[in-house]
Amino acid sequence: MNPLDISPNGTASRSAWVLRAWLIAVVPSLLYFLAQAGIGANTFPAPGRAPDLAFAAYSILAAPLLETALMLALARLLGLLIPQRRRVRIVLLAGLCALAHGIGGGWHQVLASSWPFLVYSVVLNAWLPQSNRAAFVLAALVHSLYNATLFLVGTLLLLRAAAA
Repeated sequence: MNPLDISPNGTASRSAWVLRAWLIAVVPSLLYFLAQAGIGANTFPAPGRAPDLAFAAYSILAAPLLETALMLALARLLGLLIPQRRRVRIVLLAGLCALAHGIGGGWHQVLASSWPFLVYSVVLNAWLPQSNRAAFVLAALVHSLYNATLFLVGTLLLLRAAAA
């Protein structure tokens, strides 16, 4: 499936569509993460304490909702500014969101978040013609699943390092 060409169709349920989009987002990101870890990059901070449940809730629930709401507003604005250029809107939206992630994490964070934001942008733009609600809910679900996966992998690695 070409992530710049996916569109809603009647052959897949919304949940199957979300799971496919999540896999498209998370698999390359996990490979990137593992490659970074393989060359010795500090992909996670050193374990200092047990995983923080407040941070988990923020990362898995609050951040995807807030970021998806902002993405939806930007997607609608880009739709007004460049209505005939769907792929350009998708790439611009993803790029703006990835750059915003660089504020707290630098260029490494921009690079690491570019792919998932491209997928979230595709989801939003694919479902906006159906409804704002469908676009928001589905993109937020993909984003939340992605964050939950990375949080789980990070937590497991931190626990493993603490036990060693």
